Amino acid sequence: MKVVKTKHITSAKPVSVIDCFVDSGFLQGAGGSLPDVDVDYQSDRRQEVKEYIERRYNHDGKQRVFSAGTFTTLKVKAVIKDVARTMRINPSFVNYLTALFDDDKCDYTGIFKLAAENKKIAKFIHDYPMLFEDIRTLMFQPRSSSVHASALLVTPDELDGEDAECFDFVPIKKVDNILVSEDDGYSLDELGLLKNDCLATKELSKLHETFDLVKEHYGVDISLEGIVSGDMDDERVYELLRQGYTQNVFQFSSKGITKFLVDMRPTCIHDLIAANALYRPATLDCGSAEKYVDCKIGNVAPTYLWGTYNALKDTYGEVCYQEQITQIAREVGGFSLGDGVKLVKFISKKKKDKILAMKDKFMDGAKKNGCPKEDADKIWEIFEVSGSYSFNKSHATAYAATAYAGAWLKAHYPTAFYTVALQWADDKELVPIMSEMEGCSSAKVVAPDINISADKFYTDYETNEIFWSLSSIKMLGAKAVDWIIKERNKNGDFTSIVNFIERVFKYKLKKYQYWDDPDNEEEATRCPIDARHVRNLILAGCFDHIEHADSVVERYAILERAAHTLGFQINEKEYPANLIGKHYFWSQQQIKVSGLGAIDYKRIYDNAEIKSAIRGRASYCSLKDIADPDKDGKKVAISATVVEVEEKKFTSKKTGDVETFCKLTLQQNNDMGELVVWPEEYKNARPKLIDAKNKLIVCMATVKYSDYAGQNNLQLTRHNLIEVL
Repeated sequence: MKVVKTKHITSAKPVSVIDCFVDSGFLQGAGGSLPDVDVDYQSDRRQEVKEYIERRYNHDGKQRVFSAGTFTTLKVKAVIKDVARTMRINPSFVNYLTALFDDDKCDYTGIFKLAAENKKIAKFIHDYPMLFEDIRTLMFQPRSSSVHASALLVTPDELDGEDAECFDFVPIKKVDNILVSEDDGYSLDELGLLKNDCLATKELSKLHETFDLVKEHYGVDISLEGIVSGDMDDERVYELLRQGYTQNVFQFSSKGITKFLVDMRPTCIHDLIAANALYRPATLDCGSAEKYVDCKIGNVAPTYLWGTYNALKDTYGEVCYQEQITQIAREVGGFSLGDGVKLVKFISKKKKDKILAMKDKFMDGAKKNGCPKEDADKIWEIFEVSGSYSFNKSHATAYAATAYAGAWLKAHYPTAFYTVALQWADDKELVPIMSEMEGCSSAKVVAPDINISADKFYTDYETNEIFWSLSSIKMLGAKAVDWIIKERNKNGDFTSIVNFIERVFKYKLKKYQYWDDPDNEEEATRCPIDARHVRNLILAGCFDHIEHADSVVERYAILERAAHTLGFQINEKEYPANLIGKHYFWSQQQIKVSGLGAIDYKRIYDNAEIKSAIRGRASYCSLKDIADPDKDGKKVAISATVVEVEEKKFTSKKTGDVETFCKLTLQQNNDMGELVVWPEEYKNARPKLIDAKNKLIVCMATVKYSDYAGQNNLQLTRHNLIEVL
């Protein structure tokens, strides 16, 4: 849709807005500030929004819209390296020393504080005093400039009563035909210009794509506005989140925040708003998130510092939002609303000199209002910690509403939801999504079918089967997929592997009965499919149905027919005689070429030689069952595929020696797990494990809860058993 004009309409009834108001308004004049306008749009439509803003405000020949500039600054590591290069100091030596600095925390004074603790840095400063004298004025200076990813600014029509354009307010340059300010966004804020952050998020595009599917296949016309305009109290939604079914839910998909939601036990939209604001580095480090959960579930009673109850009563005494900081600054420190907003900005931008000035003002105001000094000190400490990363409540609300809409679709229309989720997912997201799908919906992913699958995931809404896409098969590019689909649409379904080869190769190999001299350019185009594509299509399972293959083992016969028809050789090294009759071998091949497949790991364990040694000491367990808290401390037998092998080093607290352990990422079809092999056992098992990637492993291990991962994992000790197949 293209917007060509707008019309103002006055509503006859009040328009309700979720938690989106400014108390007494932003003050005008010396203490005032314009708000940031942050709006998220569909990722595939952001350019339309930008073009609309330009059409809307660049009228009467005036250029009023431009993009904010952004700058990278010279931090301690970069400035030392740059200056050292001019002084011809050994780069390797400099790189070694600068690795000791933390760019985000170290300023000029911090260099010398670190030197007091580190002799090598102290010697470096002593040997090259001029270097450290030179960097004093260079630190945190702009190094390079670019265009801000989202910030658009609109200037007024007039300046001092005269017609004006953006050039009259700030220096403007042209970069790649885009007007960009010489100043960054923060500086433009201070000038009083309206900054509009036009943000693009793929989540909105995914939601709208799901809405379209629901309307097409279920006849239900729903929208984001329709879902969030109600009370948002659907119990099915919150039950999904409480159970940890958060895959592909906006902002809630990571393991960490999923566990946080499970612990929090959300029951309303306000819990989701708080979760968005709390699950951030500062609140996690200072314990605010944990305290919130404890108070919410009733384990701990909330406490309040002097004068903070009004601001914090809805969040159990914890600072979750920037607005709460502003409110406390006003009610305790006597700040104006404008000064409260400035305080939040100064803290978030780490403007230390301005923060210090604000602190003095706050302490004076708190004293006048009767706040005890110890409480005022604690409140200010909270400001500095939480203010660095605290979230805007209206922003958190918008995110929570978007997340709720996604979870609502998952609860009510899971097949459509997961169809879109799979289509947008990258490779590492596919397995968790499919694993979750099995646990909370009737939708299921099936192998690709040469007569059904398309370039995207195709869904049969009567059976709730989601067919794997042809474009997800390795080496099969867009041109090859398009060629197959065009041939299928033009001449009907393929009837066999031979029929497929003869039809798609008919203009490439003249021996086939379908050959005729092409009489148009399209037919004369070189066929983009070769023998490797055909092999991967077979291994992915595309021909199982039309070749009546009842087992994955029968794919070898299909491969033989293809080899005979196309004239290529089957490499015995790739398909060993001792493996072509094994189910797991062909499932592994399917997973390798498509990312989809199902291996019967219990069967592999039952046929493993090591089973006799494990019998009676441990029972077989799946990776999904390991997550059960009751499994903690128990010995289990496991069969899985090793998808990653990582060696890790640490210094032993007992001996002081550097020791090596190994972490293996395991996969059972759509389930993932972690196996840790501690040093004593790894010394013996290393020859087996170091090259175990993409191989099968059978072992006995102990289930242990990991504080680091926040869930159970597997640990291999000296007395456990392991076999790599």
